[in-house]
Amino acid sequence: MCRRIFVALGVSFVGPPVIGMAAASAQDFPGKPITILVGYAPGGNIDVTARTVGQALSKVLGQPFVIENRPGAAGLIARTAAAKAKPDGHTLVLAGTASLVLAPRLGAKPPYTVDDFAGLGTVSETPLVIEVPATSRFQSFAELAAFAKANQAAVWIGHAGNGTTSHLALLRLEQRLGVTFTAVAYKGAAAATADPLGGTVDAVVDELPNSLGQLRAGAFKPLAVTSLQRAADLPQTPTLNELGLKGFEVVAVTGLLAPARTPPATIKLLGDALQKVLDDPDVQAKLKGLGSEPRALSPDAFDALLKKEDAAAAQMIKDGVLQAE
Repeated sequence: MCRRIFVALGVSFVGPPVIGMAAASAQDFPGKPITILVGYAPGGNIDVTARTVGQALSKVLGQPFVIENRPGAAGLIARTAAAKAKPDGHTLVLAGTASLVLAPRLGAKPPYTVDDFAGLGTVSETPLVIEVPATSRFQSFAELAAFAKANQAAVWIGHAGNGTTSHLALLRLEQRLGVTFTAVAYKGAAAATADPLGGTVDAVVDELPNSLGQLRAGAFKPLAVTSLQRAADLPQTPTLNELGLKGFEVVAVTGLLAPARTPPATIKLLGDALQKVLDDPDVQAKLKGLGSEPRALSPDAFDALLKKEDAAAAQMIKDGVLQAE
C-alpha cells in the first residue's frame, strides 16, 4: 500500500517561481504537483529527508511535492517505477547511490541501470556505525576484528538488506580485514537493530540516524564509524581510518533523480532549485538533525559519481565479492 504525503499546503501559487522563470514558462514546467518516490516506509531517514527537501522545493518551484512511499526490495520497487516513469520531471526518486547500483545486480535480470536515470544532484551523506549491544563481549572494534580473524565466520553481523549501503560497508570491511563474517540480511534497518538486542547476532552495521536513539539510550555501544571524519553525533567514536584501515570510507550518499530523457532544461531547473534549497540554513539544520551532512553536487557531478559507483559495483561482481541471489 502506497502512502502519499503532501508537503505543500495547496496547489495554487501566486506569482512566478523564484528561479528559472523563463525556462519554466517555455516548457510549462512544473505544470502540476511533483511526486518524489521513496523506496522505504514512512518515518525512516530517506523518507524524512524527502519530505524536508520536498517542502523546501515546493516553495521554490510553486507546486506541491508529493512523497509517495513504495517500500520493498531494498528500495528497488520505487527506483524501478521512477526509471519507467514519464520523463517530464513530474516523477522523481530519492535514493542512495550504493543501493541504486548494487540492488539491481543481485537479481537474474536487472530492472534498470544507472543509464535509466538523470541525476538532479546529491542531497546528503550519512556515516554508518558498527555497533554491538551494550552487554557484548566485544567492547572495541579491535576486539571484534581480532576474534573474527582467529575464528572465521564466527562473528554474525546484521545489515539492512542485500544491496543496501550497510551491505556494501560489510563487504568492504571483510575485504580490508581479510575475514569472513556471517552476514545476516534483514528487511530494513529496524529489524537489523532489533535482533542484536535479542542476542541473535553479534553486531550490526547501520546508517547512523537509524540507530541514534538506541545509541543515546545506551542499548548499543558504537565501535567505529565508516566515514573519514568522526560523526558529529558520535564525537568520541573513532573512524575505521583512525583504527588502521587507512582510507576506508563508506557513506550513504543520497540524491534526487529523474528518469533518463527528461528534457535538459527541466533537469537544469530542478538541479538549480535543489542547489538553492540545500543552501538554505534551515534545510541544512534539519538534515544535520537527522544525523546527515548536506552534500550538494550538481547534476553533472552527480552523474559522474553514479558512474564511478556503478563501475565499482561491476568490479565487485567480477571479483566475486558481490553475487547475484
